[in-house]
Formats: sequence, structure tokens, C-alpha cells
Amino acid sequence: MNPLFHKWRPRSRPPGGSGGAALTPALVFLAATVFLAFAAVPRTAKVLVINSDASVAKYGEVQDAFRETIGADAMTQLDLSKAGESGLKRALAADQAGVIYCIGGNAYQMVAKLAKGRPIVLSTAINWQRFKTDPRTTRVIANELPAVVQLTLFRHFFPKLQRVGTVYNPAINKQWFEQAVQAGKEVGVEVIGRTVTRSSQVGAALAELTSHVDALWLTPDPVVLENEAAAQRYFTQADAARKPVFTYSSAFTGLGAALVLAPDMPTIGRQAAGLVQDHASAQAVSTPAGSEVTLNLKRVQQYGLDYNREALDSVNTIIR
Repeated sequence: MNPLFHKWRPRSRPPGGSGGAALTPALVFLAATVFLAFAAVPRTAKVLVINSDASVAKYGEVQDAFRETIGADAMTQLDLSKAGESGLKRALAADQAGVIYCIGGNAYQMVAKLAKGRPIVLSTAINWQRFKTDPRTTRVIANELPAVVQLTLFRHFFPKLQRVGTVYNPAINKQWFEQAVQAGKEVGVEVIGRTVTRSSQVGAALAELTSHVDALWLTPDPVVLENEAAAQRYFTQADAARKPVFTYSSAFTGLGAALVLAPDMPTIGRQAAGLVQDHASAQAVSTPAGSEVTLNLKRVQQYGLDYNREALDSVNTIIR
């Protein structure tokens, strides 16, 4: 299991951070009314919650918010990292929950194999498209903001941005990259990729990529980010090339990420509760209903980047 994604807790906000106003129109779907709708879910559903690894910080945040919304007495919980496949089989046989909520990709893969045909809600999984979920039985909350939204915001903050580069493992993120390329055409930003199949290849891929792009787009990928040391090397190499890094988690602000667009984990938990209660009529795939923008203005100015000063009002946290 990837310790960076799953065990590495985000650092606290630096002293230079400051709050901002609401997000840009590109994130209008994140309105507070959506949040309130999920918070008001009745506490009547019966659900079996399978957590890929309850010790994972973000998984824990999601599950806690889900439990607070749905009610502890209306759910049964299982930590798959401890129970294993045999424990899951026993839980499925003993629990007749109407819906199974899978937190993380490992939980979904095993549940999909052992509980075919059962209604499922899935969240907090890297590139959910690779699982080829059945829209008749499965409701998915995507793990990241849509690529077109992210690219729109990249361009909003950095109007002169023309090319952004990403290193990815095609076995994990092939579908995501193809969508990102298409989204870039819509926004007017060229998305350039380099593929890797081993962590040892990332350095060479970055070296080749940095001379062709204005910024780097770091996405969840357990090969690129094999561990914390791999993340440190990524940011060190990006810094040496004076390329800003745009990414998905505030955990990377301490390493020098220039821009973070992070989904709000507790909101995803509440959103999952809503899908459990309304599984039959819910759409097959939902985008995260909450997000936070962090701008590392110190790094931006260090690199001498042109940025949209008027966009600062749409930032939640500014690092100065």
C-alpha cells in the first residue's frame, strides 16, 4: 500500500496562510446548497461500510463524516486491511445491508468480486474508470475535480499558461490522461504526458518533460508517488527546473506545490451518505461536492510567474 497516499497526513497550514472568498464560477457546482442537502440525510439507511484501510487519514475523514450523517446505529463497519478477504466474506454473509459503501479502490475491487449484483457506493478511489464499474448497481464519487475544471482554474490563476506536463502510469491513469488531453483542448491548454511503469523512471521522464512545459500537473499515481522520498525527489527536480507544480492535496504545500485544488474529504463522506439513501435514482457518477484552493504565492513570486491578482479573492488559503 502506498504510504504517501494512505499514511502521509497533510501538514498544518503555514503561518503565512490566509483565507479567501468563494470559488470561481468554474466550481459553481460546489455550492453550499449541495452540502446542506447531504447534511440533512435521514438516519434510516442500512449500509455495510468497507474501508480499504481505516488507518489512512483521508479514508478516516470520509468515514467519520459518513457515520455522523447516516448514524452509527444504521451501519456496520469493516477494516479490509485487517479483516482480509475471509473477513469480508463473513461480513457479507452476515449483513443484509441494502447498500455497500466502499472507501478506496481496494475495498471496491474485492466487494465487486464477492458481492456481484449488490448496490454499491464507491468513493476515494484513484481513477475509478479503471474499475469498469456497472452503472446499474454502482454509484461513484470521483476522487478529483473534473480535468476541465482543474485546467480552467489553472488558466484562471495563470492566464499565460499554454502547456502543462504530467508523468503517469498508464495502467492506473490512462483514462484520466486521455480525458485531460481533451479537456485541455477545450480550455486552450496543451496537456503533455510521459508514461512510466516504475518509480525509477520518473526522474528521466521529468527531465524530458520540463523543457517542453510551463508547469507540472501532479495527480494521484502510486508509481510516480511510490513513497514520501519519491515525492521529495519530484519536487526537488521541479524546483531545479523552476517549474511550478499544480496538484491535488495540501500535503504537498510543504514540498513547494504552487497550486493545490483539493477535494474536501468530510464533504465526500456526507455526499456518499446521500447516494446511499437515494441509490436507485442517483446518477452513476458524481463529482466531489466540496473543494479548497491553496495558492503558494511565495513560490509563484520566487519563479517570477505572471499570475492573475484578481483571482486571489477566489483562494481559500494563500501561502506568502
